[in-house]
Amino acid sequence: MPKNIGHDISAGLFAGVADAMASHPIDQVKTQFQVSRKPNGSVLSALARQYSRGGIQRLYRGILAACLRPQALCMYTGNLWAMQGVGSMETFTTAGTGDLTILGSLVAGVLTGFPEAAGVTPFEVVKVRMQSLEHVGRYNSTMECAQALVHSEGIGALYTGFGATCARNCMFNGAYFMMIHASRTELAIAPDPSTDFVVGGGAAFVATVLKLPADIAKSRIQNQISKSGTKNKYRSVLQCLHKVVREEGVTALYKGFVPTSLRMMLGMAVSNVTFEFALRQMSTNHESE
Repeated sequence: MPKNIGHDISAGLFAGVADAMASHPIDQVKTQFQVSRKPNGSVLSALARQYSRGGIQRLYRGILAACLRPQALCMYTGNLWAMQGVGSMETFTTAGTGDLTILGSLVAGVLTGFPEAAGVTPFEVVKVRMQSLEHVGRYNSTMECAQALVHSEGIGALYTGFGATCARNCMFNGAYFMMIHASRTELAIAPDPSTDFVVGGGAAFVATVLKLPADIAKSRIQNQISKSGTKNKYRSVLQCLHKVVREEGVTALYKGFVPTSLRMMLGMAVSNVTFEFALRQMSTNHESE
């Protein structure tokens, strides 16, 4: 069991808020590009349009849901704990040293995708609805959106796209944490704020390439408003991806790649720095007491 559970949880919470505040405007563009069937423009022009429609407040529409979702908490803190669990099995450790192998870090990262999806899906559904252009006039606030969603679609609607979120998270987390582990063990890159930023951003870019199709499916599924007696257009990851390819072409699986990669590189770089810095500071303060 982790020695300082409070430190791990606190660092995860700090990392989540830092991620949301740094990347939310780009995250909004990412969502809009992914759910739209029209050709996407440039990220800068999309941000400019958002700003012209309501200033800074418009750029941060849905930020409450983004800050409250325990994504970084489940992701970073969960990975620390998963690494300890996986590291107790000889299959995933190096003989003699007992250090976690590259494969072990991949498995630990993948395992964090499931609890993360369980914790963030309700917040993701609300965030996607708030960010989508077609729902701008429908909801005035995050709380109003959540209440309207439950009232009109049922409490189960908060877990719309849970399977797609699991698929996205497992692919991203596995690749992300495996590369961070490799940077420290194979490349011997010492952790500090500057290297944490570069390593976090680089790992996020590669992981984004792997997870983007599942992310497209998640956004499409969660953006739909379910109506009684009507079958949703997108119902599962594979069915959604098949339909997207058939109707829009293979390249549509990477719609919004630029804003998505920018969002993940910035957000993960900031959250990685924040998480590691917070852990180091709390550990130092605890030892000095």
